[in-house]
Amino acid sequence: MALVFIFSAQGCYVRSDEQILRGEFGIPASAKTILLEASPEKGEWFGREGLRISAAFQFDDADFQRYRIEAEKCGNWKPLPVPRDFLMRMGGIKTTKERSLRTYREVAKTVPEEGSVYNPTENQLYERFRSQLPLDTENGIYQCRAAGDDIMHKPKVIYTSLQNDLNDFMFAVLDTDKQVLRIRVSASY
Repeated sequence: MALVFIFSAQGCYVRSDEQILRGEFGIPASAKTILLEASPEKGEWFGREGLRISAAFQFDDADFQRYRIEAEKCGNWKPLPVPRDFLMRMGGIKTTKERSLRTYREVAKTVPEEGSVYNPTENQLYERFRSQLPLDTENGIYQCRAAGDDIMHKPKVIYTSLQNDLNDFMFAVLDTDKQVLRIRVSASY
């Protein structure tokens, strides 16, 4: 569990990843945490480089109905499915592919066969990225937030469309069949 120390006039207290996500998405205390995995679990020399968090919160009927109504009313959540172009930008798929090819050229190495493990196609990169997201339902709404850096602590922007790749994101899916909010946090720094 990652811990963040907050200093205030009243003293020092610690916020966990779970507390940060609950606060960020306004998740009620009654929603049960059914998944919380973080890697790395705590900061190292340069912080939590390559942060990945998977979280899921199970709502009871009444809280789910309130949460869903508020989410739909605010206009920052979009209905599933997520457009492919949005996910391509969110995952930086084209940039990743271009960077990989440029690296081979810069070191004067032969580019491996496209589709191989060392030179995956854009579609392979997309499918790999998509499989890491909580997109196992067809019924629900989603939201994407990004900070640019320090995804867990800096103010976020909510994106409903993307023109550029993201460095980090909090991607949430509210599954209306199972009454579960799933969140994936990712940082490339």
